Amino acid sequence: MAETATLEAYVADGDLDGNWTISWNSTTPSMDQPPPKYIEDLKQANKVIITALLAAIMVAMGCIVTLDDFKRVLRRPVGVIIGFLSQFVVLPLTAFGLAHALQLKAGYALGLLVTATCPGGVTSNLYTYWSDGDVCLSITMTTLSTTVAMGMMPLNLFIYSRSWTSESAVIPYGNIAIALALILVPVAMGMFIKYKKPSWCKLITRLGSIFGLLAIFINIILNGIINPSMFTSPWQVWFATFILPFLGYVFGYLFALALRRPHAECRTISFETGAQNIGLALALLLVTFEDSELLADMFVIPSLFGPFLLFNAMVLVGLYLAWKRWCGSIDKAEGAEDHREEAVQMSRMEESETSEKDKEASPREVHLVESPRVF
Repeated sequence: MAETATLEAYVADGDLDGNWTISWNSTTPSMDQPPPKYIEDLKQANKVIITALLAAIMVAMGCIVTLDDFKRVLRRPVGVIIGFLSQFVVLPLTAFGLAHALQLKAGYALGLLVTATCPGGVTSNLYTYWSDGDVCLSITMTTLSTTVAMGMMPLNLFIYSRSWTSESAVIPYGNIAIALALILVPVAMGMFIKYKKPSWCKLITRLGSIFGLLAIFINIILNGIINPSMFTSPWQVWFATFILPFLGYVFGYLFALALRRPHAECRTISFETGAQNIGLALALLLVTFEDSELLADMFVIPSLFGPFLLFNAMVLVGLYLAWKRWCGSIDKAEGAEDHREEAVQMSRMEESETSEKDKEASPREVHLVESPRVF
């Protein structure tokens, strides 16, 4: 069962289905009772739909960037380094402190820690685009963090998981390779479209935004049906899964702001820090703790974390767009007032120049009129 579930949990950050059989069995009297067939069908549908929509999103993101953008980011990788520290140092430490502060049971604590050690997910690129961030920086950070996660995930779990388990993490390299392919191949396709048919890019990016919203709502609905056991979790679990992505967004932004990065870059690092790749978290839990009696509790965390991650990000994007619209209306009014004042000043300057010219012209006219009389 675990091997099958591993294959079904590999999809990138939007796929939160995981091993529904574990959730089903943990809430029913018979531990051998299989889940209904429609649940398996929903899992498969969720995997296919989310994978296709995420690929479409990354094609749209590729239509926004160019090779020169990547050269710019890599030439001065300050933002990439800040994002790395936020994601692999600040967030795991935050999850560790939160698990102890809430006194979570071992299974829940390990699930929270594994989720926090994962790299950024594909949806962070979409939130960056919606909030006028640096999309190229976001794609670069997602790609590099997914690659670096091969070493940072086991290191963080070795440092922080000693409080609850002595097992060593088994890194799902195949899942990481699939996640990288889901980023790089569609982005390359989008960049090729931008190079060959730049007139198509505006439509494709709009469709990408629509597909992104569809992916979010479809995943939340199907995840609630597929993982019913998460609704009976204690309040500490709900609070932890709600507050951790929010803290990731806030800490990522403040960390970048403290280092005096541009606000667009701060927003990018914020979303990259808080939006984790839930698919990798599920896969890591399966391959590392497949024989553990704590696995059912561990799976609850990413199953709840995913919807809260999406909800918090959408709220922050909405607040930014509202602020942008409000400031834009103020700037527009102030600009109109400045334009009126500038017009008045220009009118006065023109009147003054005309008056000075009249004064300079008067003696010449008198001289020209009187000169015949002299001669």
